[in-house]
Amino acid sequence: MKKHKEFGLNTITDLKVFILFLLDNIRYPIDHTTVKRIVEENVDDISLDFEECLAELTDSGHLLYEEIDSETYYMISDKGRAVAGELYDTLDKGFRERSLRSATKHISLSRSEATIRSYITETPTGRFSVHMEARDKREEIMSVSLTVTTRAEAEKIKKNFENKPDGVYRGTLFAATGRLDFLS
Repeated sequence: MKKHKEFGLNTITDLKVFILFLLDNIRYPIDHTTVKRIVEENVDDISLDFEECLAELTDSGHLLYEEIDSETYYMISDKGRAVAGELYDTLDKGFRERSLRSATKHISLSRSEATIRSYITETPTGRFSVHMEARDKREEIMSVSLTVTTRAEAEKIKKNFENKPDGVYRGTLFAATGRLDFLS
């Protein structure tokens, strides 16, 4: 339990909020093994608490789940999001940030069924702005515009975003935060 105390996960409720926090940020169904792996990366001892938390969260309707090919997939429900959103701040801020960086390698815009949109506009000064947007069923995930000097460069950026939206998303997170973890 060392990491629980070091990072503020002292109760079963803290662990439940942490699981909801992770699934809310990942934004799509994720398999049991991956959820457990992410939690293990961030806390030491989850053996009994983790399974108990998942069961209680699904029983209460805070998590939805489905079994496919002998694997259980979990996703936060609207009820879970509404309740847990108010509780996220009860977790240590540094712990939340470290955990989110750990979970980032599992975040995928394409798997979250996000829709992407990109387009180019010419500015009044003859430059070209590339607009890149991603949103899921609930809200906007990313909206970024870059202005470059040539249409050819704008087309390359647009094409790269359309081919690799996850890479652009993670790169934007890296650029905005300066944290290399977002690139892994």
